[in-house]
Amino acid sequence: MATDSDALRDQNQRQREALRWHDSENFLKYSVVQNAVFKGDGDDIFGNSVADQSDLAPLITEYEKHLEALNGQLKYYQKQMGEMKLQLENVIKENERSELSRQKLHTQELLSQLEMANEKVVENEKLILEHQEKANRLQRRLSQAEERAASASQQLSVITMQRRKAASMMNLENI
Repeated sequence: MATDSDALRDQNQRQREALRWHDSENFLKYSVVQNAVFKGDGDDIFGNSVADQSDLAPLITEYEKHLEALNGQLKYYQKQMGEMKLQLENVIKENERSELSRQKLHTQELLSQLEMANEKVVENEKLILEHQEKANRLQRRLSQAEERAASASQQLSVITMQRRKAASMMNLENI
């Protein structure tokens, strides 16, 4: 784009130089016509102005060509901008699709991890229930064993008392 603006600057400069050359060349003609008018010799002023206008025609033609070229470049750049805008929109849409696709994959991974975590929670809950059941059974067995131990201790106490009584009675009989 910089080279295009440089080219336009160069072309503009050339046209200015051509205009200066044309003005300097025709300055003498205009001076002669003006002198004739001031002296009263300017009967053919209309003819001179027509001649002067014919000198302007190439400049006007060149200017119109330059305007046409600029309009052509403007249309070209507008078309390029339109195409670039479409390309940008396509890239944006592609990025959005890509982002959505990436997010979808991430969501699927998270769902998969969540499902595995839920399965582990269910397994752990089953293990906890099994351990609680085992703990309850062990507690019942322990309670039963304590009751038997207490009962055995009572029986042992009763037997020990009976033996002492029996031993005391034997000692009394021996005496």
